[in-house]
Amino acid sequence: MYRVYSRRAVLLAAGCILLGVLLLLGVAGRAMHTSAAKRELPVYSVDTTEKVAALGINCAWDDSGIDKLIGLLGERKIKATFFLVGDWCKKYPEVAQKLSAAGHEFGSHSNTHPDMTKLGREEIVKELDDSKRIIEETTGQKLHLFRAPSGAYNDMVISTARSLGWEVMQWSNYSIEFEYSKIAVIIATD
Repeated sequence: MYRVYSRRAVLLAAGCILLGVLLLLGVAGRAMHTSAAKRELPVYSVDTTEKVAALGINCAWDDSGIDKLIGLLGERKIKATFFLVGDWCKKYPEVAQKLSAAGHEFGSHSNTHPDMTKLGREEIVKELDDSKRIIEETTGQKLHLFRAPSGAYNDMVISTARSLGWEVMQWSNYSIEFEYSKIAVIIATD
């Protein structure tokens, strides 16, 4: 048997169904939006209309080729930010002082180059404080930039560093060149 419904009843039912679907989508969408955790992120790049680039160089292992690199950067009037490991700075203080005399900026790359994501808050604080003390004493510059070793960071690393006044930086292009002599060749042929 067929039942006959008035046009008004059909439109009212369709409107109620549509309203119910829209309400469900709105509530679900709001729940998804508000429950998404805010992730702490480092600075990867800065919006600017100027044609500029920031060159960051990590110093963690040795000093081979760095004199050539200092010369090439100087010839081209390029200033870079050197992210130093505290232990590296203790091992090569004269190199850090040459970089400072050449007008380059410094940041911390930790004190001992650990995987920062495996450290507790107190250990992160110690890595940052120790590196800051050593690098500032050696170079005479105040530090406020930090780049995590191996690019390994998590919310605790970022929030701890920022709570201590550090700005956390990360690379946007990674050359995977661990030898300064190779970087010097890239700059010389560019």
